[in-house]
Amino acid sequence: MKWEEPAIEIIRSEFRNKVFSTNDAFNVLSAKKGYSKGTVYRVLHDLCKKGFAERLGRGIYKIREHKKIEIEDRIKISDNASVEIALGTLKKAKEILRKKGIDYMITGSSLLHRYSHLFPKRLIHLIYVLKGAGEMTVISLREEGLRALLNPIRKETSLALEISAESDIFIVRECSELLGNMNGNACLERALVDLYFETTRKKIPFPEDEASRIIANTLRNEHISFSRLFFYANRRGIGEELKTIAKAIEPGISVKIKEENRYARKFLATMEKGMLR
Repeated sequence: MKWEEPAIEIIRSEFRNKVFSTNDAFNVLSAKKGYSKGTVYRVLHDLCKKGFAERLGRGIYKIREHKKIEIEDRIKISDNASVEIALGTLKKAKEILRKKGIDYMITGSSLLHRYSHLFPKRLIHLIYVLKGAGEMTVISLREEGLRALLNPIRKETSLALEISAESDIFIVRECSELLGNMNGNACLERALVDLYFETTRKKIPFPEDEASRIIANTLRNEHISFSRLFFYANRRGIGEELKTIAKAIEPGISVKIKEENRYARKFLATMEKGMLR
């Protein structure tokens, strides 16, 4: 038996699916195993590292349920059940734009769906194109039966979603350059930056608590280049905000924060509230 197995069994038995704090774990493990506080910190660190537990915030944890999840055009929850998500239209959109010779970059939540908590019937896809190519992009998508809007405000997107309750929406935005573009998909760091910006600036009707879960889970579970993340964030004018958020999620990263931003404070509060539900 590995050394961490008794600890995880004790924690699982005590808290089950409940969120617990470092002090909660210490009280239980010190009483039942005689662990010191330093040992409890080591236990929690190793449990998270090996995937048995998840750190939801500063000193806040939850035991993970081990379910096999694979995402392609569907999310496989178990050997007997799967949840379909509408990625077919995204593939169709890519094919259309490639044939038209349009330089594009899919970004935001469309590339981060594996960390989504909610699976809506229709998705909001973000497509960034170079300035001057927006109108051609929208026309090309609409000609093939896809719903597309050029540089819409949040209200316009919400109205389009109400009118067509079952169809995906493609939001096309023009940019001076497509930094982080990798064969039509934004790199992971760029996708995170764009999801955060579009959500916090109310550009798209995407739940901020869902965005916070996606960003937190991605930063914890993927190999992120923080220097690249902050580079893209700085180019969008939100560098300090992303540094604040990244430091809160991963305290061990080496980064200096000049000042906290109101957007970052609100986002972290939303994140903490969502993780404790």
